[in-house]
Amino acid sequence: MNGCTGSCTPVGNGCVGPVLFGGLVLCTVLFSVLAAGCTGAVPARPVLSPLPSPQLQNHTAGSIELVFFHPVPGCDSCDEVGRYANETVNTFFSSEVASGKITYRDINLNLPENRGIANQYGAYTQSLWIGEYNGTGFHATEITDIWYYAYNHEDYLQYLKGILERKLAGSG
Repeated sequence: MNGCTGSCTPVGNGCVGPVLFGGLVLCTVLFSVLAAGCTGAVPARPVLSPLPSPQLQNHTAGSIELVFFHPVPGCDSCDEVGRYANETVNTFFSSEVASGKITYRDINLNLPENRGIANQYGAYTQSLWIGEYNGTGFHATEITDIWYYAYNHEDYLQYLKGILERKLAGSG
């Protein structure tokens, strides 16, 4: 005999009351359900409603645009990435901005009117992109490494400056 009396449940070499035993069972079931939910496949990227892409008429061959896509509200690092991108363009490329060679755009992904530009770039979440207009048309490139610099102001500015300089020189 294990020494349990009354409404206790034998567990191992001891006794557990009905409330504690029920709690253990409930916790085990909940943990199993939650763990099963974590093993599923990553959901596919959302498909945005197809809207016509903006015309390329505002851009000349050889021009580039830096575009920051984000939801509103955004996270702290999202805010930094957008703020620093704008600062980089305006600090180091003011003459290129004035001549239309570089443009910077901040695009709120929550607004339906921005679906066309998001589709053009393939953006579906917070991201920084470079769009290039050249003799063969439009080409978009996501700058994924920028997130490593989100909390390092000077390194961010220098990293993005280098990318934009290479793009302007035609070697990036």
